[in-house]
Amino acid sequence: MKILLTIFLLLFGSVQLLAQKASDTPKNKSSLPESLLNLDLNGSYNLGNSSIATNFLVKTVIGSKNNGIIVGFQSCAFESSTELNYTPKNIKNQFVLNNPDAYNIQADYLYSSPLTLNNDGSSKKGMAIRLGYQKSIFRGLYANLSADICRIKTDVVHTYLVSYTYDYISWDETIYTYSSSTYRSEQEAQRTILGWRLNTGLGYTISLGKAKRFYLNTEMVYSVIDKSKSSQGKLSLMGGIGFRLGTPAKTSYDGIKNVTTIPIEQ
Repeated sequence: MKILLTIFLLLFGSVQLLAQKASDTPKNKSSLPESLLNLDLNGSYNLGNSSIATNFLVKTVIGSKNNGIIVGFQSCAFESSTELNYTPKNIKNQFVLNNPDAYNIQADYLYSSPLTLNNDGSSKKGMAIRLGYQKSIFRGLYANLSADICRIKTDVVHTYLVSYTYDYISWDETIYTYSSSTYRSEQEAQRTILGWRLNTGLGYTISLGKAKRFYLNTEMVYSVIDKSKSSQGKLSLMGGIGFRLGTPAKTSYDGIKNVTTIPIEQ
């Protein structure tokens, strides 16, 4: 009987010790590993404009567990048939050379188009820098707010509708006055177009492997305000692969916990 009681007490003590150790172990609050930054390599498919353009986006999130500051780079292009501020230089002079009898000439600006085009009708030269902040919601789900600063440099063709009046003298020397109009264009070389966008985003990461240092990323970005003159639509869908790089530095120190003073006798 004493042997059984001794075995029971040993087992009870072992269970208590294991339970105490398990309770002392810190719980992992997130399934995502800590990192110095996240690096995403994405393809961006833009919707909501006349054509679907594909851009390559490099996005970094300086932070850990899908939280941090966003710094990204994306190619962009000037949207065809977009309005720009431009004062014509030679439209009327060129028209008079070809139509010497015309008068009351008026050139009304219509739109501008890039001269060097991609297959989708957009200009080739352009870059956007994305800055913002990202916040994790639950596990791989996150939301963000960002702003794009866009710079596009391209040759531009400005199109005008030229209205004019001319007189026609018939065989009996009767003068008839007619009004007509025609399209004319004027080129501008190396136009620099600056703009910006304000975006909101919602995305999800699917981690791969035990260490979860690699992940698949998908994100939907909506431009709340668009002042960029870019071919990117209001809504864009991003998808690609991501990497969690580095480990955040941790520093700690032990301070003076207890101070005992001894009064000095005078």
